[in-house]
Amino acid sequence: MARALVVKISGSLLYPPEPGYLRDLARSLLELKVKHGVTLGVVVGGGPVARSYINTLKELGVDNAKLDILGIESARLNALMLSTLLYPKSPLIVPRGIIEAASLAANGLIPVMGGLQPGQSTNAVSLALAEALGANKVINMLNNIDGVYDKPPETPGAQLLREVTYRELRKIINLYPQYPGKYTLLDHTAMKIAERSRITIHFIKGNEPDNLIKAFLGEEIGTIVRP
Repeated sequence: MARALVVKISGSLLYPPEPGYLRDLARSLLELKVKHGVTLGVVVGGGPVARSYINTLKELGVDNAKLDILGIESARLNALMLSTLLYPKSPLIVPRGIIEAASLAANGLIPVMGGLQPGQSTNAVSLALAEALGANKVINMLNNIDGVYDKPPETPGAQLLREVTYRELRKIINLYPQYPGKYTLLDHTAMKIAERSRITIHFIKGNEPDNLIKAFLGEEIGTIVRP
C-alpha cells in the first residue's frame, strides 16, 4: 500500500464551492493522512473559473501563454481554498514550486498546489510532485466521469476501460485537443513524467469523495493506467 501518494482533483469539483462536498473531501484527505499515515500531496485544477477567464480573453485575442497564466492562478485560488479548509494539516500558502511542496510534505504537512508554468496542465504538476515525493501512484479525481473511456465518454457506444497501458492512454489523449483550459485527462508533459518514473495513475469519479478511500484501499473502481 502506498506510503506516499498524490491526489489530483479536477477544478470543476471545487468550483463553484459546495460546503457538503468540500467537507466530505477534506474528511477523506485527512483520513489518508491521519488514519493511514500517508505522505500526501494534493494538486487541483482551475475548473470553470479558469475556463471563464480563458474563453473570454481568447475571444479578445490573448495568446496561449497568457491564457495559461490565468489557468495557473485560478488553480492556485482553488488550492488556497482547500488548504484553508485542511488547516492546520495544510499550510495557509500555496507552494510555487515542487521542491517547496516536497519540503512541506517532509515536515508532515499536506501541500496543496495549483499550476506552475505555461504549456502544461495541473496533471503534469501532480506527476512531478509524485516524483519528488517518491510516490508510485497518483489518484486522479474526475468530475462526472468514472474513468478512462476508449473514446470521448459522450460518444455513443463509448466503453469504460478498467486498465490501460501508457501506450493505450497516449492514443486516447490524442483524440482530444490540447490548449489552455482544455487539457483532457493528461497533457503530453504529464504523460512523459509518468513514463520516465513508471507512476501508476488511477482515474476515478471524484464526485463521491469516499471513492478516494476506495481507490487507495485497492477496490476495483475507475481506471488504472500502468506501464
